[in-house]
Amino acid sequence: MAVVPSIKGSIFVRAVEDVLKLVSGGQLSQAELRRRLPPGDLRILDEPILGSEWYDVQVYGRLVELLRDVEGGGQNEYLRKRGVRSAEALLQAGLYQQMEYLNRTQLAQQSDPESRFRAFGRDLRLLMSLQGSILNFTQQTPRVDPEHADRYLLEFSEAIAYPEVLCWTTEGFINRMAAQHDSPDLWRWERPRPDVILYRMRRSL
Repeated sequence: MAVVPSIKGSIFVRAVEDVLKLVSGGQLSQAELRRRLPPGDLRILDEPILGSEWYDVQVYGRLVELLRDVEGGGQNEYLRKRGVRSAEALLQAGLYQQMEYLNRTQLAQQSDPESRFRAFGRDLRLLMSLQGSILNFTQQTPRVDPEHADRYLLEFSEAIAYPEVLCWTTEGFINRMAAQHDSPDLWRWERPRPDVILYRMRRSL
């Protein structure tokens, strides 16, 4: 049986809670909710979300798109800020050892530029393993950017099911991780093909 591309409940639950908050606060009517979401999505909103379970990433994409349009005024900057908040929540919760590692990366222990660059690559490989704990699809590979020998890029392959809204929130998420070591707003995403997403460094270290 084919595996449904899915996202972990620990991330999915925040989108569900935020949609329900809009409904209870009167910012989103039940009629608009039914217009925007298919019946299967609506049923999930009525169920308890388990942090350790997997949920269809397309449902997540539709929920976050709804949040962007209603709460974020249709602006993708809202999605980036959601990614930042998600990273901060995981840092505080201590659920993933990769997030704890941000406080003791190899990069922070190096001083000369070449050693820092190599250490940053090792850090990226470890930190990107977090994606495997959150998503059950795509392959994530950090590598040297062929256009800039002093920068890395993060390649997400087999990513055709990756919703565009998730591209924006991921950008916010990894930029928040970079900000932990005084490199804010380091990454920008692009999608050269439907099945490939690239996060490129905007500058060298």
